[in-house]
Amino acid sequence: MKRLVAILLAVVIVLSGVIAFLVFRRGPVVETQTRQGGQVISAEVIKSFKISALTYRYTNLIYSEDVKKIGNVNIPFTKKYLAVRYEGVMEIGIDASQMQVTQTDTGVTIVLPPAQVLSHTLVPGSTEVLVDVDTLFNYNKVEDYTQLFDAEQQAMEQKAADSGLLTQAAQNAKDQLTAFLSSIPGVPADYTITINLTP
Repeated sequence: MKRLVAILLAVVIVLSGVIAFLVFRRGPVVETQTRQGGQVISAEVIKSFKISALTYRYTNLIYSEDVKKIGNVNIPFTKKYLAVRYEGVMEIGIDASQMQVTQTDTGVTIVLPPAQVLSHTLVPGSTEVLVDVDTLFNYNKVEDYTQLFDAEQQAMEQKAADSGLLTQAAQNAKDQLTAFLSSIPGVPADYTITINLTP
């Protein structure tokens, strides 16, 4: 009888060891804890007097290709590609603080400054990386994205100017200001309001 009990006890001990091994053989459970946040480094409120006369929204595809060379010979395994699609928004108008105003008893003459790009931003959530291929010896960095966007923003602003958007924005600003000044109550009928654009 004692022998049977001893055998049963040994079996229980062995089974307990096997179960413990199966349960804990993968080691302790590793959990990942992620923390996110932000902190305002600096902030400043700046007075401005600007008239936004035109909003230009566009979708653009930008890309770059880079390879390291020795003279005119490409170094193997150093070619990288980057292609990004995004949406941008330009606010085009005039800086009203630069207006030239000449007033007399019979009227007022206003000369508007040339239109300019007042702001140029990316639409939040619109950026999509289509291609991101690099190598161990030449990899894409955050600076590559920044330089690509900066260069393309300047190019898009030049395209906007070449396509006549700044001229159109200046005319819109003139029309808006004319309508506003003409609607002011109490202005005599013989009081002339002249608004000119800078050539």
